[in-house]
Amino acid sequence: MKIAIPTKDNQVDEHFGHCDYFSIFELNEKKKVIAQSKLVTSKECGCKSNLADELAAQNVNIMLASGIGEGAIKKLKGQNIEVIAGFKCSVEEALDKYIRNDFFTNFTICTEHDNCSH
Repeated sequence: MKIAIPTKDNQVDEHFGHCDYFSIFELNEKKKVIAQSKLVTSKECGCKSNLADELAAQNVNIMLASGIGEGAIKKLKGQNIEVIAGFKCSVEEALDKYIRNDFFTNFTICTEHDNCSH
């Protein structure tokens, strides 16, 4: 399994489509990290870019985000990437919470593109 986390200053970026890069972690069947890489982005809006395609090309199947809009979620789901949002912490803490199954799947989706406060 591969997990992507939008990253800025080693924190989960509050706005998925504007991150500095995606931290990508590959986990084995025991949920141990076996590889780590970065995917540098152009900081375009996630719902109007090809980020979902780029992440799918990296074989990412899970996105851990802080804030993310409905359009971006639809594009990611269209590439069979599960989205889990609400992570307002460091990248390492988000990954650890996912591994420990310590997160909520009921999160608020940003529906206002320009005025979203996430």
